[in-house]
Amino acid sequence: MMVMNFSMNRDIIDELQSDWNKQRPDLDPEPMGVILRIQALAKILGDQTAEKLQMFDLQWWQYDVLSALRRQGEPFIMAATELADTAMLTSGAMTNRIDRLEEEQLVRRVKDENDLRRVLVQLTKKGLKLIEGATEARFESAMKALECLSKQQRESLSDLLRLVLTTQEA
Repeated sequence: MMVMNFSMNRDIIDELQSDWNKQRPDLDPEPMGVILRIQALAKILGDQTAEKLQMFDLQWWQYDVLSALRRQGEPFIMAATELADTAMLTSGAMTNRIDRLEEEQLVRRVKDENDLRRVLVQLTKKGLKLIEGATEARFESAMKALECLSKQQRESLSDLLRLVLTTQEA
C-alpha cells in the first residue's frame, strides 16, 4: 500500500468541519468536507473556465454545443435531437440555441437526405476555428488547475470521482 505524503494545507472547510464537530459531535463531518470541497472547486473551476471562454467571446452554452459537434470529428455534424440529448435540453431549447449560433455563422442546418424530417447541425469553418482555440484554452486551464497533482494522483482522483458520480446517477 502506497502512503501519500501531503502537506496539510488547512482550508475554510476544515474550520467548518471543526465547528460542526464541536456543535454536533453526533454527526460525522468528514463526508461533508468532501462534498463541500467538490462544490467549492466546481464554482472556482467554473468561474475560471467562464473567464477563459470570454476570451473567445463564448458563453458556456455555446461552448457545449460547439464542442459536442467538434467531438464528432469530420464532418462535425449531429442531429439536432442528439445535440439536445447530449446537452440534456428539450428540443425547443436546443432549437433556440441552434438559431442563435446560426445567426453568428458558427453552425448551419443541413437536411438529412435519408430522412427529410430530421435536421442536422454542422460546424461552419468559423465555428470550427473558434471551438479549436477555446478547447485548447479549456484543456490548458484544466491542466493548470491540477498541476499540484502527479499523473497518478489525477488518475486516482478521477477514478474516485467517477465512482461517486456513477453511484449518484444510478
